[in-house]
Amino acid sequence: MHEHLASWSRRPEPADYPAYFERYIRLVPDGDILETLARQMEESAASLAAISDDRARFRYAPGKWSVKEVVGHVIDSERVFAYRGLRFARSDRTPLPGFDENAYVAVAGFDRRPLADLAGELRLVRAASIALFEGFDEAALVRHGAANDREHVARSVPWIIAGHELHHMDVVRKRYLYTAAVAER
Repeated sequence: MHEHLASWSRRPEPADYPAYFERYIRLVPDGDILETLARQMEESAASLAAISDDRARFRYAPGKWSVKEVVGHVIDSERVFAYRGLRFARSDRTPLPGFDENAYVAVAGFDRRPLADLAGELRLVRAASIALFEGFDEAALVRHGAANDREHVARSVPWIIAGHELHHMDVVRKRYLYTAAVAER
């Protein structure tokens, strides 16, 4: 792991990101966010490796995503968030649109792919995000931009990514794995 800027250990301030993302950022433990992202990559890979492909197609209720679709959503979202962070860090003030995660999942075909492939892709996307953020200097971290009509500071993006994954992996554990195990009894 490279030397990280001291700023990576400071939590972003509420003014640094849209209020909607507070629900994710508050889930992230204190400490160096790039180390958190790297640790999370390994923890998620281990958790996903323990899930069979059959169980990964489980839906805890009609109209809900499968485990594979949740993982695919986390991958897509990380790519979108990292791109936003890149644009902000590079002083690109062009407003970015939001994205409809349900529309993305509906056409992605995640259930046709082996869960191991999705887990591998998640690992690669995370490694690319970490490499991107490691290249930011202090000036890049405080640059900002707009996405989905809301202002963000570049430094908040890795915290959003980490919290978003924590949220969804918790949902997988509680809603999918626990509910699937009960349903199998």
